[in-house]
Amino acid sequence: MPLETLKDILGNAREGGYAVGAFNIFDQLCMKAVVKTSAETSSPLIVQVLPPVVSQFGSKSIAYWARALSEEYPNIPMVLHLDHGTDVQMILSCIRNGWNSVMIDASTEPLESNVRKTQEVIAAAREAGVSVEGEVGCIFSVDENQDIREDDTHLARADVCRSYCDDTGVDALAPAIGTAHGLYKDKPNLDCKRLKDIAETVEAFMVIHGGTGLMPNDFQELIRCGANKINIATQIYMEYMNTLRDFAKTSPECNNPGDFFSVVEDRISETVKGFMEIFGCIGRAA
Repeated sequence: MPLETLKDILGNAREGGYAVGAFNIFDQLCMKAVVKTSAETSSPLIVQVLPPVVSQFGSKSIAYWARALSEEYPNIPMVLHLDHGTDVQMILSCIRNGWNSVMIDASTEPLESNVRKTQEVIAAAREAGVSVEGEVGCIFSVDENQDIREDDTHLARADVCRSYCDDTGVDALAPAIGTAHGLYKDKPNLDCKRLKDIAETVEAFMVIHGGTGLMPNDFQELIRCGANKINIATQIYMEYMNTLRDFAKTSPECNNPGDFFSVVEDRISETVKGFMEIFGCIGRAA
C-alpha cells in the first residue's frame, strides 16, 4: 500500500471514534519495530520524525526506509510525517523527497507570522499531494513551570483556531490544551472542554502532543472530545535507552549488536501495541 496522508487515515478515525497513534522514530530499526507492530495488530499508523533525526539521516533516506516498509507490509495504512518542522527549507525537502505529511510549527510566533508560514508550506504541499499539520497556542516542554504551561494566555482558543484554519486550510491542528512535551513531573490539567469546543469549531483533525505519561482514561476522554491523532515520542526514546542500559548490565560480554537489536525491537513493539490498544485503533487497518 502506498504511503497515505493524514486526511486519508484520520478521516476513518474520526468516523470510527478512535485515534491513530503517531510514534516518533529515531532510526531505521525503530521504524521497522513500529511498522511491524502495526502489521501484527492490523492498525493504521503514523510514523513521525523530529527535525534532529532528519538532520542526522537525511529526508531522502528516511523516505526510502518508509517506502520499503510500506512495500513489505502492503496492508497497513501508513503516514510518514515530519513532526514539529520549524525550518521551512527542511519541510520543503521532505515534500520533495516523497514524505506524505509535514507539520509546520510556527506557534511561538505571532498569529500573523504563523499563518503566513503555514500558507507557504500549504502551497508546496498541495501541489505534491502532501497533508499539513499546524499548531495554535504554545505546547511547552515539561521543563517549563506548570503554571506557565497551563496559563490561559498560552492555550488555544476556538475563535483563533477557526481563524487560523480558515486562513490556511491545514488538514490537522495541534491546539495547546494543557499537555506538554517530555515526561511529566506533575499531573497535567487537560482542558478537554477546550478541545471539544475547538473540534466542533473547525474541520481540521485534532492532534494531541505530549502523550507520554498520560493515563488511559486521559486518552479516552481526549478521544471522546475529538482527538484523532495522538503523539508518542518520549516513551519510545525511553524504552530504547532503558533497554540499552539493561542489556549492558545483563549481557556485558555480548559483542553481537543483533542480539541487542532483537531485544529493543521487542520492547518498543510491546510499548507501541499498548498505546494502540488504548487508542482503539487495533484491527482498524482498511
